[in-house]
Amino acid sequence: MVTQNAPQAQGSSRKLLLGARGSLLSRLQSGMVAESLQKAHAGLTVELKIVTTTGDRIQDKPLHEFGGKGLFTKELEQVLLKGEADFAVHSYKDVPVTMPLVDASALVIAATPPREDPRDVLVSTVAKSIADLPQGAVVGTSSLRRAAQLLDARPDLKIEPLRGNVDTRIRKLKEGQYQAVILALAGVKRAGLFDATLMTPIGMDVLLPAAGQGALALQCRRDSSDTLNVLRAIHDHNTTVCVDMERAVVQHLGGDCHSPIAALATIDRGDVHLRVVVGTRGGKPPVVRVSGAAPLAHANNALRDVLQALDKQHARKLLEVPAA
Repeated sequence: MVTQNAPQAQGSSRKLLLGARGSLLSRLQSGMVAESLQKAHAGLTVELKIVTTTGDRIQDKPLHEFGGKGLFTKELEQVLLKGEADFAVHSYKDVPVTMPLVDASALVIAATPPREDPRDVLVSTVAKSIADLPQGAVVGTSSLRRAAQLLDARPDLKIEPLRGNVDTRIRKLKEGQYQAVILALAGVKRAGLFDATLMTPIGMDVLLPAAGQGALALQCRRDSSDTLNVLRAIHDHNTTVCVDMERAVVQHLGGDCHSPIAALATIDRGDVHLRVVVGTRGGKPPVVRVSGAAPLAHANNALRDVLQALDKQHARKLLEVPAA
């Protein structure tokens, strides 16, 4: 059982304080991590410390107007640096690759548990696929990555901003504010909200996910060797290999919160496959699509080939700020 801000139990062998956002999804996925750690370490107690982030407070505007997904990690990293929590659990896609909002040099991603399904999911009462949406359908998403790919496939769609927690977004759809909304399948599953009557996972050939989507990042202070050792018990090497490749793509392209970049690495029968889609700055077509593969032992070869292909197709050009 995971407790929240409970007093130190007398005689307990070890207690760790886990910094978590107050959203339903954050509390649930943090609780899952806590339970996994407690199973791996006899006598360990993990308690949640709820932290309200800037990203949680801004509910009415797209985050890319205020600093991007890093607004979900900023306060958690500050809590770690102050020693007010031992570690934090982030959705890896929220951890900035470029332009961090906090100097996190004293922090480290200590572990990455096995990845959940990285796909996006279509939530709609009128269609089971993007192709089946009515002409001119209103689709809710504030993701520039999703917008660019959706408009590339269906230029007639009307993309409207959508913020709020997973349950709030689903409620807005049911109220008729949108004919469809797009969510990360991993978050829907972790929140226990998947409903097959409303939701259909979207194929990778239609909508490629964000770098790190479906993965969790367990972060702690770099000098905390005890905490590092505890967290490593639930680390998954293959997930880290894949997420590192995806984030290397974003780094190479100099991606920021206005950059519609999708990247997914997967491992199949000893080979790693890396796919990338880059849209035009601001979330519009055209898009560039590249892919590469290599034996897992030589994963960097696949990354190298993909980066070279992106350069040949001038992907960075799509992400540049238009001249005044």
